Amino acid sequence: MRRVRIWVSGARGKLGVEVCRQLVAAGHEVVEADRVGPEPVDLMDREAVARSMEGADAIVHCAAKASPEGIEPARLFELNAISTFNALEEAWKLGIRTAVLASSGSIYGTAWSPEELDVPEVPIDEGTELRYVDPYALTKDVLERMGQMYARRGMQVTALRLHWILTPEEVRRSIAEVPAEDNRRNLWGYVDLSEAARACILALSPRPTTRYAALVLAAEDTGRPEPTEQLLHEHFPNTTIRHPLPGTASPYSSARATEVLGWHHRSTWRSS
Repeated sequence: MRRVRIWVSGARGKLGVEVCRQLVAAGHEVVEADRVGPEPVDLMDREAVARSMEGADAIVHCAAKASPEGIEPARLFELNAISTFNALEEAWKLGIRTAVLASSGSIYGTAWSPEELDVPEVPIDEGTELRYVDPYALTKDVLERMGQMYARRGMQVTALRLHWILTPEEVRRSIAEVPAEDNRRNLWGYVDLSEAARACILALSPRPTTRYAALVLAAEDTGRPEPTEQLLHEHFPNTTIRHPLPGTASPYSSARATEVLGWHHRSTWRSS
């Protein structure tokens, strides 16, 4: 990819910091858009968003409330939805035609549902039905639908359904070393922070035949030592396993991300 100027929202957040680091390392110019920092940008203020975007070639929209914890549902929806709309609308008006959106694996509804949802079948992929009943998942569905709208207008939009973004040490501490029951809602999955950021950058490359894509991004293994099928039989006995998941293979499939972006999860917490 040629040297470009990339506007990154949530640039001081966990994912945004790593996206900016990798972009700069690759020789690109980064415009940080965050409510903190030397030049703060309020993403709820569309004029401020537009000013910060001037001269950008593409946008990576990482900013959002990362979970529904500690926030009223109405405010959660307002922040996540309006910030996304402002980013896409102002980009469109400025002639920017490439956007990457940080969606979430939580869009499937199991992570934050007020009552536990069953998992009809695995592996979970882009064809898995969205059965969510929680506001956080709703905000990610709205984000993706906004992306589809701008893609219909001529923008290349990639929505990345990022699983739980963790470092190897965080996988050990938050998944591997706690009871398996604690992470059953996430199906023990994760995506490495550096791999998530790399996918954001790959999604900036032109795609002549795929204007819009929503892609699952997850590691190829779980964060557990037990075999995956054993975990599923114990914790989700009614779930259909559509094809074998050998060893510690993830119940999430990122095959579409490999097809569209050439991305695959190159690392594992087990070897770090």
